[in-house]
Amino acid sequence: MKVLILGSDFGTIDLLKEAKRNGDYVIVADYYQTTSTKKLADESVNVSTLDIDAVEQLCKAKDIEAIVMGANDFNVNAGRIVAKRLHLPVYCSNDDAWHLSCNKRLFKNMCKAIGAPIAKDFHVSSQPTRKELDAIQYPVVVKALDQAGNVGFSYCDNEEDLMDAIKKVLSVSDEKDFIVESCLHGPEFVANYVLAEGKAVLNHFCSEHHQPGFPANLYSLINSTTYKLKQYLEEVDGYVVRLFKEAGFSEGVAWVECMLNDDGHFYLLEPGYRFCGEVTFVPYGVISGFNPMRWMLDIAKGAHHRKEELPPPVSELLETVKGTSAVAYHLFGCKEGIVSRIEGLDVVGKIPNVVIDLPHREGYNMRFHKNMGVIRFPAFSRSELETYMHVINDNLRVLDRNGESLIIHYDNIDEVLAQYDEGLEDVNQWKS
Repeated sequence: MKVLILGSDFGTIDLLKEAKRNGDYVIVADYYQTTSTKKLADESVNVSTLDIDAVEQLCKAKDIEAIVMGANDFNVNAGRIVAKRLHLPVYCSNDDAWHLSCNKRLFKNMCKAIGAPIAKDFHVSSQPTRKELDAIQYPVVVKALDQAGNVGFSYCDNEEDLMDAIKKVLSVSDEKDFIVESCLHGPEFVANYVLAEGKAVLNHFCSEHHQPGFPANLYSLINSTTYKLKQYLEEVDGYVVRLFKEAGFSEGVAWVECMLNDDGHFYLLEPGYRFCGEVTFVPYGVISGFNPMRWMLDIAKGAHHRKEELPPPVSELLETVKGTSAVAYHLFGCKEGIVSRIEGLDVVGKIPNVVIDLPHREGYNMRFHKNMGVIRFPAFSRSELETYMHVINDNLRVLDRNGESLIIHYDNIDEVLAQYDEGLEDVNQWKS
């Protein structure tokens, strides 16, 4: 079958490898001259995914039979539009469901309707009135409704911060509305679900870690865990399953980001109806046996999975997954600069089952706090988890023309190991 992968974002290299294993002919299309995904494709085309008409014509010219996308809202939506035009199988054919997954206001409204726990929000217009400003209880965060990857995101401790944040969010968003909500404090998590026939099951639960000294929402390392899993299942999993169902999430994969606030309770932050950017589904699949790439490719080819085909929820796989970690190590920029050389990939590549997902290589214009790639791997023990993180930190170098480092190395390994230990203890107590 002729499969088009639209975009070279995170997860597309895994989709390509799975499609090739299935014997598919794979074409990759985006505006990049070359990427890791394009290098492995049977054919690649330089076309902007912004140009929907051009993508449609490409599909007609190449007799494309299926369109699949990675972890990027824009490219997923572009693929949805083109597939509808060409009467190909459509991922998330329900427009209302898709819009809710991409719009934080719609998500918050749905959470309020079903009683799910979310941060308190404040009504603030683009030109705030004195009454609106006086009602705000600082600190707050400002979020764009329609952006991902922390674009337009700001922390605000006072009115001056807020006014700057409003200018920033309006400059990057197509919406005139935005979110102003109470700033929560605590560890953050992402819960990854698999869906079939409108039923969602929690596939794996991940903790998110930032390098000390950098913004708390800059997650350098994300790993699957049983730490606080029981509390998540008790407090909010039911709300998330209900939200997905009422929103019209029917098949594929989805996720929700949440925070364990310093009041001791979970609060939902935002959803996605696609792979999350770290795509921990891939290393977790090595651990659990569930193949997420095949699941999504089947959907792109027109298959409709039955509820009976869903993988067991993580709560039923504790004996299999306890003491394991599906890890995503993000390569965020610590400063601006042109990537001159990358060292240590050969050593990192020796980690068992590692995926080096680097859409951007030498010549890339690294921007401050932007992500150039992610390294994903499974670890089957505490020692493997610790060892592999050290392998990356000790060997991987992304350097500018002056030989200076361009990336943030996550070295707060003790935090990850402490959560690992507590997660194991949680499972032992849970089982007893």
